[in-house]
Amino acid sequence: MSKVVVINLGYGNLLSGFPNVTALLWEPENPRPLKFIGALPPATELDAIYRRWQLIYHALYRTPGWRPRIKIEREDITNVSQVEFADICVQYVQLIDEWLNAEEFRNIDRQLRSHLHHSDEIQVILETDDDRLRHLPWHFWKFLSDYPKAELALSAPQYQRVEKSHRREQMRILAILGDSNGIDIARDRSTLLELSDAETVFLVEPSRQEVDEQLWDDRGWDILFFAGHSESQEEGNRGLLAINPRDKLGIYHLKLALKTAIARGLQLAIFNSCDGLGLAKELADLQIPHIIVMRESVADGVAHLFLVNFVKAFSSGSSFYLAVRQARERLQGLEDQFPCASWLPVICQNPAEVPMQWRSPPVVETQQSSGVRDRWVRFIPLAVTLILLLIRQLGLLEGWELKAYDHFMRLRPSEPLDSRILIVEITESDVQSKEEYPISDATLTQLLQKLELHQPRAVGLTLYRDLPVPPGHAELRVQMQQQSNLVAVCSFDKSYGGPVRSPVGIPSNQLGFDDVLIDPDGVLRRHLLFMKQQPECQSGSSLSFQLAREYLKAENIEPQRPTDSRIELGKAVFNPMKPNTGGYKTLGTGGWYMMLNYRSFPIAQTLTLTEVLNGEFNPNLVKDRIVLIGLTSKVNAKAFFTPYRLGKSPSEKVPGVLIQAQKVSEILSAALDGRPMIKVWSGWGEVIWIGLWSGVGSAIAWCIRGRLRRVSAIPLAIAFLYLLCYLLFLQSTWVPLIPPALALVIGHLSLVLGPLRRNKGQGTNDN
Repeated sequence: MSKVVVINLGYGNLLSGFPNVTALLWEPENPRPLKFIGALPPATELDAIYRRWQLIYHALYRTPGWRPRIKIEREDITNVSQVEFADICVQYVQLIDEWLNAEEFRNIDRQLRSHLHHSDEIQVILETDDDRLRHLPWHFWKFLSDYPKAELALSAPQYQRVEKSHRREQMRILAILGDSNGIDIARDRSTLLELSDAETVFLVEPSRQEVDEQLWDDRGWDILFFAGHSESQEEGNRGLLAINPRDKLGIYHLKLALKTAIARGLQLAIFNSCDGLGLAKELADLQIPHIIVMRESVADGVAHLFLVNFVKAFSSGSSFYLAVRQARERLQGLEDQFPCASWLPVICQNPAEVPMQWRSPPVVETQQSSGVRDRWVRFIPLAVTLILLLIRQLGLLEGWELKAYDHFMRLRPSEPLDSRILIVEITESDVQSKEEYPISDATLTQLLQKLELHQPRAVGLTLYRDLPVPPGHAELRVQMQQQSNLVAVCSFDKSYGGPVRSPVGIPSNQLGFDDVLIDPDGVLRRHLLFMKQQPECQSGSSLSFQLAREYLKAENIEPQRPTDSRIELGKAVFNPMKPNTGGYKTLGTGGWYMMLNYRSFPIAQTLTLTEVLNGEFNPNLVKDRIVLIGLTSKVNAKAFFTPYRLGKSPSEKVPGVLIQAQKVSEILSAALDGRPMIKVWSGWGEVIWIGLWSGVGSAIAWCIRGRLRRVSAIPLAIAFLYLLCYLLFLQSTWVPLIPPALALVIGHLSLVLGPLRRNKGQGTNDN
């Protein structure tokens, strides 16, 4: 899809400048535009040279042999130097370049370049009602020449969309061939006759009544084409068409008929004649989506070559804007004979309308092609499914699937705070006020004693104490040995750091490891519960499991292990993840873990170290709760990315003590409340799921006729898939989103671009 840039020049003119220029950039993936502000300085020299350029240009068109599509009086022919005109053109282009490179306007130019890629297809729409500005050759703006798929269109500052009541399967063109005195418009007719995939009705030197009657046709038209002599009057605000040697017709003569034709689907008017900006201005007031005109007088050969190249490119699949640019640029080859030929064609666009596309006619499908498609349709879903399963098994989709998982995790409704947990934070303020880091053993002993007075069920210390932090080490050691509901941490040997030993003297049943499993993209999504015990860390259970088990003892709930891989705890049954589970395809074995079913942050009530030491808290916050103690200082705390913080700055990482609170809450909520844990389907279930959506994509291509309807059906099917995946995720079931979405699109395109495309000429309706 194209990107759209709308530049509004605001009030002003070339003599006084434009102090309030705005540019809006629309990107296909974002419905809201970006806005940039600038200005354009006065350009009196540009205004003067345009007048001089136009005077000489019109004089050139009065010379014999040019055959312009405008009637002129040859009595006032004067000798005109093409050398002088070439010099004027060079000065003209140089002044335009200097004007658009002014410092006041450069901000818009720079901002656009920073957001657009060289390969982007870009519609640049200039909003102005200043007739002088509409005549300037804006394509010399360096921005347009630096972006090969950009083209500029003119627009009125005010516009709106007209509701269309007609849809046609085949392009319909009404071609008016007007007064041909001195020009050869029969060649234009031949070009349109070659369009086998469009219905073209020709009116040759018609009367006003004949034109009006055809515009009222109930079936409507897609394109209105005029070739012949034309002119603009009233300072560019009105245009006239010479429909025959005697009569000239203005847009105002056909206003009601044209309004009806636009409501019935008329999308484009092409005036392949001279000086068409007046016609365009009148027609734009009727809110027609697109107009193509010539800015100035145009030679017969130039007008015809533009039509040939535009029709060829547009009907062959090029976008409307690119087709105009290609046809305009190819006129440069005529400029040795017809100077400034490539300056003339210009689009006038209604920005409220989407650029039109060429439609091909429906044709009858042969029995042979139908048989080919039948076999292809049966084969595509299976082939696409097998290819995607192979790609998925290689881990090439893992990153996308995990991002989709994070997205659904963030979309879930917020849950209330877990009232069974209290977090005692050691904040940056605590560290500064105590003037000690790490927190000393004496301070930690005082904290544990303060908490113990209020009878917590369990206390989890997430601070390492493998080495003394004087003063007060002896007192802390005694406190740890005497406080039976305290669980301390140790850590296993890791590739990025050595182990952290258990605190000296504390029983092994009061130990838990705090190791975590980080995914390749740096996000913590899994809950590690058990590992093989090592000498440095004499516990095979995680801190979270040890704390949850201590809490559940008071509820007379003990873990049961009917098998080595299955743990029953209250209302919950815990099963470990296996390799190649869900979206994971590159994980090895090691440890007993499952997906961490996060609650939204904040997860529990918190107190600071200072508040506890000073007794500034409600004792009920501690009684019968699990109290977790840990650092949350952004400077010192160990922290991790989670789905809720993905994509933020490193300072938004979640401190380890909050991660431990998430893990404890998951176990307690499952055991006591029956809160489900994240589940995945079996391998065969996911295979069937992906294959089903591949079949849906093929079915859309097979069953739905009309390109627009098929293109609309694909996003609707993806939206339905997305909704199903989200609803299942709300039930804590993680099913693939990315592989079936790809299967749907690839399955659809394989059929549309395969046998459907090959058999297009034999009978497939591709509208």
